[in-house]
Amino acid sequence: MSTQRYEVAILGSGIGGSMLACILARHGVSTLLLEGASHPRFTIGESLIPETGLRMRIVADKYGVPEIGWIGTFHKLRRHVSSNCGVKRSFGFMYHRAGEENRPEEINQFGTLTPPVGPDSHLFRQDTDAYLAALSVRYGATFHSQTRIDDIDFGEDEVTLRATSGETYRAKLLIDASGMRSMVSDQLGMRDEVPRFRTDTRAIFTHMMGVKSTDLLLDPKDRRELISPLGQSTMHHVFDGGWMWVIPFSNHRDATNPLTSVGLMLDRRKHPVPHGTPEEEFRRIVSNYPTMARHFADARPARPWVRSGRIQYSSPHLIAPRLIQLPHAAAFIDPLYSSGMSVLIAAVDMIAESLLKAVAENDYATERFKPMEDVVNRGFDHYDTVVSGSFDSFAHYDTWNAWNRNWVMGSLLGTFGPLSLLMRYHKTKDRSHLEKTTEPSRMGVLGSHLPGVVEMAQASRACMDAALAGDITYEEASRRIFERFRAIDFLPSYMGFGDPGKTATATFTLLPGARHVLWYRMHGDPLYRDNCVFPLTTYARDGAAFVLDETRDAWRRSYSALRDVLFARNSDWRHTAPALAAHPELVTPSTAPGPLAQQPPARDDIGVSRTEASPTATG
Repeated sequence: MSTQRYEVAILGSGIGGSMLACILARHGVSTLLLEGASHPRFTIGESLIPETGLRMRIVADKYGVPEIGWIGTFHKLRRHVSSNCGVKRSFGFMYHRAGEENRPEEINQFGTLTPPVGPDSHLFRQDTDAYLAALSVRYGATFHSQTRIDDIDFGEDEVTLRATSGETYRAKLLIDASGMRSMVSDQLGMRDEVPRFRTDTRAIFTHMMGVKSTDLLLDPKDRRELISPLGQSTMHHVFDGGWMWVIPFSNHRDATNPLTSVGLMLDRRKHPVPHGTPEEEFRRIVSNYPTMARHFADARPARPWVRSGRIQYSSPHLIAPRLIQLPHAAAFIDPLYSSGMSVLIAAVDMIAESLLKAVAENDYATERFKPMEDVVNRGFDHYDTVVSGSFDSFAHYDTWNAWNRNWVMGSLLGTFGPLSLLMRYHKTKDRSHLEKTTEPSRMGVLGSHLPGVVEMAQASRACMDAALAGDITYEEASRRIFERFRAIDFLPSYMGFGDPGKTATATFTLLPGARHVLWYRMHGDPLYRDNCVFPLTTYARDGAAFVLDETRDAWRRSYSALRDVLFARNSDWRHTAPALAAHPELVTPSTAPGPLAQQPPARDDIGVSRTEASPTATG
């Protein structure tokens, strides 16, 4: 059997591995992408958040791969990639008590970004992952699916991978993007024997048909109190002992996918042992909560149920000689708040930046990648604080209502940072704004790079711990957390972080968004002002361009419909690959430009990873 050599080999063609393959190949790095299964495939991790979408758009501009940016915003995703994906206009949370209907005043919402940079999306991962994997080939990567690796040898100068088919692959660096079932972690003993995270949960999930819109669970008068429809949110049913995600893909006018992703996350302290089949356990728990029971009265699974044991795992390190692990090959916490994807995209940015320089200088020293490891571990630890505290707070609505402000605060400020850089780049086209994304003062998921955010989360954690220990009541913990939020000087008071009755703290349409920016411009201290302020005229201009682009698309569709009634001939085929039209040099991979200018092997194979990624590997 032959031996094939590459600069970089990537195990796993999920969203992270395929993005890196596109970026590296785009810059002339000979890249091998390996997948043990084949696309399309079922994968959980389907909800984007504003910070994730913005970082995708920045990565797209920074590395010249516009298609990554399409994944990061709903309208371009729908138009260019897949109408099977859903729209996400908010996070919605319904609190439930056993035997009682939900109380409308106990619905919390947090709005996502609106055009021109939003809204966010529900990713139908079968489509988006297959799209990015195939795109890597278009950019010049070599891609093998159904290629299982059963032996990896880390040498001093290269990594050797041997497939069950007998093929041997050699690379100067291996990127492990294989998720939970990482054979690299097993071989090198990289994971903690006991996960370091406080969060301790297990999962039951599937895709379902017949899940009604969440809005139909409410009276019309209660719907009017919402900032956006709950059916266009990532919906969370919250109860003492767990939460459920409801991610619809059929919630917009152009939808072509009738499925809804549904998953139940259970606190193992209160639900330690599975009972019955996964569906029986799901139905039994749902039946305790009348509003949830109505939501799933007509719902049926569209694929086999999946049930896990403890879903957390952790590793102290993501790098070793000749090896980089993507975050979810190293650690996982819980899908709550959908922030795992933000950790991933931040890591992809930092890895790509460091790796392009490493290839150019033929220097793969682990020290180059240490900043990425530090950012990812800090992000996971902060994320664990927010998530574990959420599970503790689910015991009482008052504490949940107070505690979730920690997540809202981090999401708000974590979103403003990349948004400000993107708008400054759009205004000036100065690439130095894109390069700032990997600066330590700007790299942190859920605001974990901002001292005030971390200090507030830790103070709230102390209140929750006191309530858990019985030293104070849950009501007192809630009161103390709200009191601390009222005293914070880096959050606008009008958002109501310290007001228990204000259950939707922010929206991001044009005028409220401008108000946020102006407040930070006038009142924010230098750290938060730099993080949260951007040129509003550029934001408004981009908004106008978005409206014009959508209007043109509507006219184009109308014209095409009329034309097709009368004529059979057309030239639509000339416009089906807009990204390649913008980069004609990519039509022939061997002419790929870039500072590294290495010729990737000419291959036609389309393949995919050594193992299937964890079902929740990018939750």
